[in-house]
Amino acid sequence: MKHGFVKLALAKAEIRLGAVSHNVEEIKRLSQKAIKEKAEVIAFGELSLTGATLEDMRNYSTILESAERGLKELVDFSKTCPIIIVCGFPKLVNGSIVSCAAVIEGGVLHDTVESQSNNYAVVTTFKCPSLSLNFGVVLGESFSTTFVEHPQLVINISKGVALIDSYYERNQTIETISRHHKCAYAYVCSGFNESVGCNIYSGDRIVFELGEKILAQEGDNEELYFAEIDIDSVSKHRVLSSSNLEPLVSYGESGIEIPAKNHNADITRHVDNLPYVPDNAEFERIFEILGRGVFTRMKQAKAEKLILGLSGGLDSTSVLVSVARMFEKYGLNKKNIICVSLPSAPSSKRTRNNADALIQAFGVTGMTIPINDAVSQHMKDIGHSSTTDIVYENLQARERTQILLDLANKYNALMLGTSDLSEIALGWATYGGDQIAHYNINSGLTKTLIRAMLRNYCLITSNEQAAHIITDVLDTPISPELIEGQDTEKTLGPYEVHDFYLYNLIIKGFNVGKVEYLATRAFPDIKRELLLEYLETFITRFFANQFKRHASCEGIRISYYDLSQKKIPSGFSPDEFLKELRGLKDEKTKKVAKKK
Repeated sequence: MKHGFVKLALAKAEIRLGAVSHNVEEIKRLSQKAIKEKAEVIAFGELSLTGATLEDMRNYSTILESAERGLKELVDFSKTCPIIIVCGFPKLVNGSIVSCAAVIEGGVLHDTVESQSNNYAVVTTFKCPSLSLNFGVVLGESFSTTFVEHPQLVINISKGVALIDSYYERNQTIETISRHHKCAYAYVCSGFNESVGCNIYSGDRIVFELGEKILAQEGDNEELYFAEIDIDSVSKHRVLSSSNLEPLVSYGESGIEIPAKNHNADITRHVDNLPYVPDNAEFERIFEILGRGVFTRMKQAKAEKLILGLSGGLDSTSVLVSVARMFEKYGLNKKNIICVSLPSAPSSKRTRNNADALIQAFGVTGMTIPINDAVSQHMKDIGHSSTTDIVYENLQARERTQILLDLANKYNALMLGTSDLSEIALGWATYGGDQIAHYNINSGLTKTLIRAMLRNYCLITSNEQAAHIITDVLDTPISPELIEGQDTEKTLGPYEVHDFYLYNLIIKGFNVGKVEYLATRAFPDIKRELLLEYLETFITRFFANQFKRHASCEGIRISYYDLSQKKIPSGFSPDEFLKELRGLKDEKTKKVAKKK
């Protein structure tokens, strides 16, 4: 597939116990069907050539010899079938019958994997340069396999007995393995037509990638399920991770090369356009983490109160909700939360009213300190008259910060910042202004996550007055209100897109071409030209504003996907990123000219 994806088919063949010829034809049929869907790898359950529940019949030479002939037939078949086939068969090894896995491609049996006495097997990695893939194969239900090398993909072919909690437990286990070992893990097991004399076989097909569920299907509903696995993401994650990999294979030689065919197909898997927004169930956990952080920092600083600038906008509202919930949890007096409204000439009536209403709704202490006179005096002092330039914008932010810090001294309060991760990434903050605070609890929250958290809060809270006001805050165009009519997203582009770029370009480490490719699928309603324009804005601003991040205060880490662990030099040039971006723009221009 394109851009480092590999398409894996997990198959449920209609196996007949002991009928090897029939089973071989089933494997052929499903392999051909998978190729039509541009799959590069197909995996079948354990002992798929014979059936997994042979019991003593597996010891008979008729079955073993038939399995051997069937394997040779599949090898011949693979000469004209451009897909890697992973299937299971029984084999006589040192006087014992063992379950094995065959890895077949291009008319070659590249290797067989043998089960061990402890009911699982490990194998060398198979390397496919055309797919930028190395993978390993294991057999059986044991998930404790360790590898000398570090396959990006582990394929587990198993029998898969169906028990009450087996599907749930397999999902949990595979999720943990894929996250801990920084790999993709695919599981496929026996199903339809196996013996049901005692056990029922589940037919489960499960794939996790770096702890993220890609596929999870229980039972025999479909004969083929497909998973498009981002092998490039696995590789990038390992490179960018600061921790060392723990071994995943402990047996065998390394590096059997398979010249597999890359079908170079477009991806069809869902591309999340809100990668920072978790399930609703996680929002309460996030508020709890934020509250615990602020409570602990207050104790450490021996601060009696909290102080924040409340603008009536999205970010400061989120901070107020977080700390109000924290005060309620720990039985603190909410009057010790001091919310300061600091309006200037560009501040809108709507945001000023919402700020006042929020103070009333949450029962906190409110203060209003207009900064018009201070701003005018400062402009006079420095000999500046324009009210539409960056000087005018920044001096308002700095004046507000100065007042908040001085009030914090006066009331022995911890001054909280409100800049979120999206603004921090884009440098959308005034150096020496709203970039400064004692503690910033929004530093791990993107704008899209804050929106989602507040929407969810409005749905679940019993504070109807607060919910009504916050609903209007959510509907208010995002603006720092430092000049008349300012609209951040009209200036920079949508925060949904910038958060997407932050996640994929900086956190995931994808190249510019892949980020643009994914963006066109995540945002099909936005023209490609605009997505490229927004990407240029993001790249330029992100690297140019690293110096602000170096001088920022401490904050709270909420996920693995913030900037707290990124060490980027202030003088880093984005030239190579922009060069790749220009190449994409030129490519688009050439295509348009060719059509004309």
